[in-house]
Amino acid sequence: MVTTRGKKIKLDLDSSEGELDRERDDEVPGEGRAYGDAGTIFLNACLFLAAKPAPKRRRTKRSKSSEDDSAFNPGASSGKGKEKAPSDQNQLITRRNGRGGKLRDLMNMPVDIFTEVCSYLGPHDLRRLALTSKRLWAILMTKEAKHIWKAAIASTSGLPKCPTDLTEPQYVCLLYSSECYTTACTSRGTKVDWYHRVRFCSACHAKKMTNESDLSYGYCSIGRLTRGTINQVMVYFNSYPVMSLANSRQQGYTRKADEQYYYIEALKKAGRKYEALPRENVGGYLSRLKKMHDYRVKTGTAMLKWKRSQLASRADDIAAEKNARFQSIKVKLLELGWDEKDFPISNKEFRDLAFKDQKLTDKIWQNILPKLEAQLETHRNERLELEKEQRRSSRENATTKFYHQVGLEAINLPFELWNLTSLLPEADEVFALPSVKALLENDTETVTEEQWTEVAPDARIFVLKWWRDFLKQLTYRLKNNGTVPPNKTKQRTEGTTSDAETPEAISTSIESLQGKLSLTTAAWFCDGCHDKNVFWFPHAIRHLWECHGFYGMDSMLQPLRRDDQKLVLRLLKDSGLDPKTAKSEHPVEDDNEKNLLCTRCDERVARYMSWNEMVNHFLAAQRWYENATEAVRKSLDACYPSRTVKSKLPKIVNDHAWTARNALLVRQDDEKTKEAVLKLQSNFRKQGLNDPSCDTTGIGGEDLEQHPWREVKRYCLLCPKSYGPYACSTGKIELHIRRK
Repeated sequence: MVTTRGKKIKLDLDSSEGELDRERDDEVPGEGRAYGDAGTIFLNACLFLAAKPAPKRRRTKRSKSSEDDSAFNPGASSGKGKEKAPSDQNQLITRRNGRGGKLRDLMNMPVDIFTEVCSYLGPHDLRRLALTSKRLWAILMTKEAKHIWKAAIASTSGLPKCPTDLTEPQYVCLLYSSECYTTACTSRGTKVDWYHRVRFCSACHAKKMTNESDLSYGYCSIGRLTRGTINQVMVYFNSYPVMSLANSRQQGYTRKADEQYYYIEALKKAGRKYEALPRENVGGYLSRLKKMHDYRVKTGTAMLKWKRSQLASRADDIAAEKNARFQSIKVKLLELGWDEKDFPISNKEFRDLAFKDQKLTDKIWQNILPKLEAQLETHRNERLELEKEQRRSSRENATTKFYHQVGLEAINLPFELWNLTSLLPEADEVFALPSVKALLENDTETVTEEQWTEVAPDARIFVLKWWRDFLKQLTYRLKNNGTVPPNKTKQRTEGTTSDAETPEAISTSIESLQGKLSLTTAAWFCDGCHDKNVFWFPHAIRHLWECHGFYGMDSMLQPLRRDDQKLVLRLLKDSGLDPKTAKSEHPVEDDNEKNLLCTRCDERVARYMSWNEMVNHFLAAQRWYENATEAVRKSLDACYPSRTVKSKLPKIVNDHAWTARNALLVRQDDEKTKEAVLKLQSNFRKQGLNDPSCDTTGIGGEDLEQHPWREVKRYCLLCPKSYGPYACSTGKIELHIRRK
């Protein structure tokens, strides 16, 4: 039984085939409410076809016909109190009792005219018309009105024919209603099962429907049916072939979308019928259930597809109505002087007012205009403030770009790095300059190059002062063995606020400081690197950026220790250079330009190096000796795990000590000498082929460098563990053992 607004439509299973019964319930319904669209269509049709105008009535007098007709005046009586009512009260009563208007003689209309009028209505309007009163319900819910419902269904384009297991009112109710089919339930029927032709709310759906897992494991009891009976009939009441189309569209590939639901009441009736049949009739009954199942799948799928198309069409219509309403509001607001940029489209309150599927009338416009203007005013203020911030940001970005160009030109470093501007002071410090601050406060879209030219000298002086202070700090740390100046902040502030100095004087001071830092004796090492390589200004800054991103300059970049400074002085002396005037050279990348050879290394394995590499070469040898000696002293067993008990350990020698002997540490060869040394080294490498384990097949007299994979690699077992050289040829290992 389906209850819709007090009206009941019977939906029962046939006792013989398990189908929905077509029997109608002619029970008298309760009172309903009128619907605008159906009433309007019906009124116009009546006036056109009946052509029977109602007599005019005066407002001050009561209509005799309305007084005599008790059907339209259920409250009218002949009491004396009514007769003695004043004229004002009579007018009110007349208006109230005259609510029927021109339809007061509707029920006296001939049946053929009434039928012709109803034939112009669609299924949805016809159903709503039947819900307007008890008398119309009683007329339209009879077998004699069946042709009216069929005509209404046939007039709807694309609507499938009414299934044989439903009456026409039941079919229309299933398609258009939104009520739950459970009697006395007032919730909306949001869950429709097109296979079982039912509509339930969420709570009723959970009670009246069951899924396959509950049936299979016995969590849901179907009356007193046995498990065998349920297994026989449940396959013919599975709504999954139809409902999977709807669930997959709404929920995607989830577990709930794949659940198979069954209508409990249908299973009960079919199961009881199955158990009551003789064994010889069971096959025929199951055959009829199979046909019913196929028919319901076919018709249910057709209904679902049609409903889907209607919803999509309705969604398009609603979107068009919303857009038309918004366009109307947009035109009116633009006429009032508002800008389209002021429309807060992202605001939910504005969208609820502007994008609504309701036609914009003058009354509605007057009601929503104050709310719209308040939101527009708020959004305009926010937009103007945001645009102001964006213009400020654009000016700051342009100023920062110009400032970085001026800053890099001022410090004039001999190399380029993609993020070298991070070495410069923060742009906010430049923004604080009076001239730049005034430029930024000027509310323009951006800063042009002509505008920047006027303030560029101030920015250049600012960068020059900062660069001079930076070089002063490096010079101070170089003289004081890495100590940071105590008045660093005060020195920075004074250097950036003094106006007495000219750019020329500052540039002269910078050149003097750069001359001191570019001396060969002004060497630095990076305390943050494992190999402690030595660098000279300004390439120490390049290393600090590439490896550490300019972080920790005061802690990582340290001047050489005093003993290491002695090495630099000794190398300068051996090279014949004056420590007071010798300048540091740029890093040499080309091996052909390197001509310094270490005299402490054997010529057969020594390599030509640049000045920077030579200093790092001696310092690396010194660090190796110190670290290896310390490791053996602290953990002898870890350095020599395979030694025998009380065996004599090899003595580690520092063959690159620059204070032990007065011999030259380095020599500079000319091209002829360099060529001879390189030839000697090539012959020495070829001698490695004499190793019996070396694969010399096919080499002949070719240079071994073309076939390095044929050379046997060996390790030194006399060095402490993890301190030996990389695997090399037998000849190199022999030279290593003799020197170390």
